[in-house]
Amino acid sequence: MAYRSGLVFDERFLAHDTGVEGKVQLRDRVFQLSPEPHPSSAFITKRTKEFLDISGMTEMMRPVTARPASIEELTMFHTHAYIEGIRAFAQGGPGHGSWGEVDEETILSPGSFEAALYAAGGALNATQAVMEGEVRNCYALLRPPCHHATHNKALGFCVFNNTALAAHYARKRYGLKRIMIVDWDAHHGNGTQEAFYDDAEVLFVSMHQRNWFPKNAGMLEQIGSGAGTGYTINIPLPPGTGDRGYRALFEQLVLPIGIQFQPELIIITAGQDPSWLDPLTQLMMSMDGFRCISRLMLELAEQVCSGRLVMLQAGGYSPAYVPYCTAAALEPLLDVDLGIVDLYAGAPELEECQNSFSQETREALNMARAWHRQWWKL
Repeated sequence: MAYRSGLVFDERFLAHDTGVEGKVQLRDRVFQLSPEPHPSSAFITKRTKEFLDISGMTEMMRPVTARPASIEELTMFHTHAYIEGIRAFAQGGPGHGSWGEVDEETILSPGSFEAALYAAGGALNATQAVMEGEVRNCYALLRPPCHHATHNKALGFCVFNNTALAAHYARKRYGLKRIMIVDWDAHHGNGTQEAFYDDAEVLFVSMHQRNWFPKNAGMLEQIGSGAGTGYTINIPLPPGTGDRGYRALFEQLVLPIGIQFQPELIIITAGQDPSWLDPLTQLMMSMDGFRCISRLMLELAEQVCSGRLVMLQAGGYSPAYVPYCTAAALEPLLDVDLGIVDLYAGAPELEECQNSFSQETREALNMARAWHRQWWKL
């Protein structure tokens, strides 16, 4: 059977256990509530895989195995000292030192280091499968996520930067000169930006909720440095951007820039946290919106790089809705319509997410176009 799409998943990803939260801090004391899962819970990944399995999507995709990334591969971006610091921290060691640090929100367990190695290696194998023609495109359901991790800091639930490593790997192994990274996670991909800030061979495009996380990251004015000036594209978005705002963003900015850049490979950092049910953001996309932007990126890939597209799972914190949004993003890659009925079909809130296109969103897109017009024809 000839497969159009590949799927990376490994049960070892689920060994990254972020635990539960229940502590309430008052000024003079602490008390405990019944615990709830950490926002970045393995349950979300597990439930998403079940959705793909039971819907029949998994059997439509070529299995692409994950593997542990080697230390040499990790040091394409991260320092050797940081890698060893993370290994020690996962076993109960210190959270900071001369090697770097782990922020207080990024929880690691004894199984996290191996999970992170396999997630990074899974991203590399997804890239290999696409570059060697085993599949036209590949989706990697990875855990832990990636795009906040810098060369020596674990941040925002991220340990190793799978996206940056995949791009470095594609250049090193296949000699690529033009790679486009599109980060549609609701939070800014600060670590990926760091990796390629002065690099004209990797075009980094991040759309994210403005003035959100990380602090002071992803501002319009951050456009790269040196030879990389103009090759970092930040598009800050207002709360409530919704499906129509995202479609306009891709049609007015992402696609024209991608056509001009002519990448040889497209890598997507695919966070499902812009969804309207996400507890950590307010960008208000529906599953229809994810289907739309995935289709637009696939069409770009078909036009400029023979369909070569790698999609890496990143954020997304609604256990109920992440599986729906992930499946919707996958449908264009597989060229199928499963007829998935939205979890809240008919709800007025959902209709607002699908149909609203506010003046604030229009102004944000106009501002982004005017700014990036200094380097691109828009």
